This record gives sequence, C-alpha cells and structure tokens, in this order.
Amino acid sequence: MGMKRVKTSIQRYWDWRSATYGYDHDKSVGVARKWESILKELVTDSPGKLALDIGTGTGQVAVYLARSGFRTTGIDISESMIRRARQHALEHGLHIDFQPGDAERLEFKDNTFDVVVSRNLVWTLPCPDQALKEWRRVMKPGATLVVSDGAWMNYTWRRVHHLAFKVFREKLRNGSVISARFFVSYAGVQRSLPFYEGIRFEEASALLHEAHFRDIRAYDTASFGLNPYRAETTKSITAPSFFIAYAKK
Repeated sequence: MGMKRVKTSIQRYWDWRSATYGYDHDKSVGVARKWESILKELVTDSPGKLALDIGTGTGQVAVYLARSGFRTTGIDISESMIRRARQHALEHGLHIDFQPGDAERLEFKDNTFDVVVSRNLVWTLPCPDQALKEWRRVMKPGATLVVSDGAWMNYTWRRVHHLAFKVFREKLRNGSVISARFFVSYAGVQRSLPFYEGIRFEEASALLHEAHFRDIRAYDTASFGLNPYRAETTKSITAPSFFIAYAKK
C-alpha cells in the first residue's frame, strides 16, 4: 500500500475518533494532573520557552505545556482533532498555535524548539525512524524531547473472526463501536506500521540512539500508581505497559 493511502486511512480514523478521544480514561482529571506534573518536572531545565506537541490530538499535552509557561505549537494529522484542540485551549483561556501537520515531515525551521513532546504517536507512524530525525532537526541544541508510548498489543485485531466474536460478545458494552472502527481502519495498513503492536522503551531507546539523541532515560512510570490506560471497568484485564522516555539533542 502506498504511503499516501496509509496516512489517509490513519487520518480518517482519527478524524472520526476525535469525537470521543477526550473522554478516554487516560484523559481523566486525576490522570491529567499526574501527566502535567511529570511533564513539568521533565522540562523545567529548558533554556527557552518554545514547545512543540507532535500528535497533539485534542490538545491535552499542549495545554500542560502552555500552563507551564511555554509558547506552544501543537500539530496533528487529523484536522478534526485540531478543531477540538483549539476549542480545548479556548476553554482553558490559553493561546496555543494548533495546526495540521505530518509528524514525519515537519514544516518548521531547524533549531526552533526548546521542548518537543509526543504521546502515544510512535506506534502509529509508518516511518518512526524518519520522524525522530525530523523531531531532532527542529530542536535547539540542548533541547529536551519527551516521548511516551506503550505495548498496546493490537495483534488481537489481525483476524476478522476475532473481531466478529468480540463485537458480538460486547455489543452492548461501551467501546465495541470504537473497536470495530479501529479494525476497519487499520486492517489494511498494519503491515506498514513497524510498531503497530506497540513499542517498549528498549525499542524507543534504540530509535533515539539512531537519531543521535543523547542522555536517553526512562521515567519511573510506577509513580503513576494505577496504570492510566486501564479504565475502571476493566480492572480484571491486564493493562498495557507504557513508558516515558526523555532525551537531549
């Protein structure tokens, strides 16, 4: 499948998903406060105050950065997400520059940003190695990169009969429509995504080394307490592991 078709399919899914994305458990108030606290901790030594949130979604991370005093730009491949992000910032009384953009081809000059952040994006990129090199390009010397992602185990959607059984079993449960739409959107593109099943810190660290980042570290995610990606309704199900990596240019 051509790269344009891959990205169009991904964009269409997230355009549709934008209506419910802000209501996910990991966007809840308690989890949001923890994310904001951790992010502030990781970027406090930034030499300047220009920040970029890549794959901003509905703008949660961009809001955290803006509230920490950064002049913030947020980009996303989904224009529907961008519209919701602008509304989100408006509700918080913040001015954030949200604009559509491709994480693998940034339209910014070299050495622009003091902080670059991306959450839950690497797994959905066709060329994550290229993306990280682009992110480093737009960072100033000494700038901080913060990347979070996880082992989402999306392999459960590889087979149609898995989907049919799950949707039938959960037809009255919240999330079954999202699950079905996810399968339909990603069934044809998953082979084009190196980390479709998810990514762990060790794999992300290797990508960061390849892109010539330095001082690559993992934040202790145990400080969250409960896993932010386990909804209250799924306590009996093992939550996906996630990581927060940070590094310097």
